[in-house]
Amino acid sequence: MMTGLMIVGMMSHADEVEGFQSWLGIVRQEAIDLQIAPEAVDVTLRQAIYLPRVIELDRKQPEFVTSFSAYVNRRINPRVVGKGKQMMQDYQGVLYVVEELYQVPREVLVAFWGLETNFGGFMGDIPLASALATLSYEGRRAEFFKRELFNLMRVVERDQRYDSPVVGSWAGATGHMQFMPTTLLKYGVDADADGKIDIWSSYPDIFSSAANYLAQAGWQPGKPVSFQVSLPAGFDYSQAQWQHNKPVSEWVKAGVAGVPDSALNLPQAAILLPQGYDGPAYMVFPNFDVIMQWNRSVNYALAVGLLSQQLRQDTYTLQMPPEPPALSYQQMWSLQEALNARGFDCGTPDGFPGAKTQAAIRRYQASKGLPQDGYAGADIYSRLTAQIQSAQ
Repeated sequence: MMTGLMIVGMMSHADEVEGFQSWLGIVRQEAIDLQIAPEAVDVTLRQAIYLPRVIELDRKQPEFVTSFSAYVNRRINPRVVGKGKQMMQDYQGVLYVVEELYQVPREVLVAFWGLETNFGGFMGDIPLASALATLSYEGRRAEFFKRELFNLMRVVERDQRYDSPVVGSWAGATGHMQFMPTTLLKYGVDADADGKIDIWSSYPDIFSSAANYLAQAGWQPGKPVSFQVSLPAGFDYSQAQWQHNKPVSEWVKAGVAGVPDSALNLPQAAILLPQGYDGPAYMVFPNFDVIMQWNRSVNYALAVGLLSQQLRQDTYTLQMPPEPPALSYQQMWSLQEALNARGFDCGTPDGFPGAKTQAAIRRYQASKGLPQDGYAGADIYSRLTAQIQSAQ
């Protein structure tokens, strides 16, 4: 019986590889039709092999939904900050020039660098041609990854990378700052003027490309990313939402404390509660929105702000609140099902607490007289699932 299953599995994989090779032939013609140089097309596609592991990673769901405290604790600590400060010292000349040209602070660039690849410590070792081709062939996000595959070919053509395959993450990001090929094509900078854009080993190119991205995304020089603030008793937590912006002066009039004097006259800020109403509160500014264009994760964008603050300071001061009980992916799915069952539409359950789930939680909280923070935590899960069970 086991031998039979092994044969079926081998045949299935062989069929997949054969289908993949046929598909590459179609992609080759499409790339030629797009006026990509045939040599760049052929070099890229010769490197492309079908990687089932990439499909597994793409489809894999996390066991637990990470809380904000857990997210930050895994990424920012005195060791990371110390290494970041050393990197700022080692590359101070390059960073000074880049900061002067693009008006993006060096500590912000180094914070991105640390979060993306541990300051270049691990940039991924999967051939990008294989990763992008596999993900495009698999079909779940076929058009997105095919576009990235074509743009990888354009990178190969532009920079004459015929002898050195591009490697990176299983999701197709590459280099010290983990750019997708489309991002590299649009924002990459040949800062050292050697005729190619090298985000793998040229630090002028690495930092300039990242700064160019942020500058073009709308970075506001001299303005903050975020500050931790204190909220008054009786604060309307439904107001604490990304892009629910008010002038800082209005937040201060509402009792929000801890805002530096330098920010009091800024015209636009929002309040975020990444761990619910009894967790830390942050005031975020348009530069936070710029970071969200880089990575659409609130936790990530807040972490960039926190790490850059620690890099700018003389001493390490970051203290995170205790990590709350983590909901499993299945529990988050059940929470979403429970919201839908009670008439609080959060869309199709997917196990991730996105904007629609947060809005549904706020409506549920309002119906129960609870603080409307929209936080998908253990308390809301217990309330909702207990009510579902008692109704059965």
